[in-house]
Amino acid sequence: MVIGRIAGFLGIAFVGAWLLNTLIRPAEALGSASALVETGAGIASVGEGIGSSLRSIGSGSAKLLDPLFSLRDLLYDSRVSGAANVSAVQQNVGSLNQNNQSNPSSSTITWSSGTTRTLPTLSPAAKAYYSALGVKTT
Repeated sequence: MVIGRIAGFLGIAFVGAWLLNTLIRPAEALGSASALVETGAGIASVGEGIGSSLRSIGSGSAKLLDPLFSLRDLLYDSRVSGAANVSAVQQNVGSLNQNNQSNPSSSTITWSSGTTRTLPTLSPAAKAYYSALGVKTT
C-alpha cells in the first residue's frame, strides 16, 4: 500500500520533470522524444520479426504433415484410381458366387412392423432363424 503511493508520487514527479524539461529546454526535449520514437520503432520491428518467425515455424511444421495427408488420400480417396473405396455403395457391391449370381456383402432384414435394417451378410442359418421369427431377409 505504501509502495503503491510512493510509486504514484514518483510517476507524477517524472511527468512533472518531463514537462518542465520541455518548457525549459525544448531542443533537448525534442531530442529525447525522437529517441523514444526510434526506440519504439526498434521494438516494433523486433516484434514483427518475432511474429514472422513464429508464422514461418507454424507453416513449416504444418507442411511436415502433408505427406501423411497425401498418403491418406492415396489410400482412401475415391478420386484416385486403385484407392481403397470405403463408401457404402462400394461395400454393398459384393462378389459373385459359383453360379455367377450376386453374393452381396450385406443383408437386409424387414420386420412385420416395416422397420428395415441392413446388416453384414447373414449366413444361411441366420436367414433361417430370422425367417422362423417371421422376419423377411434379403
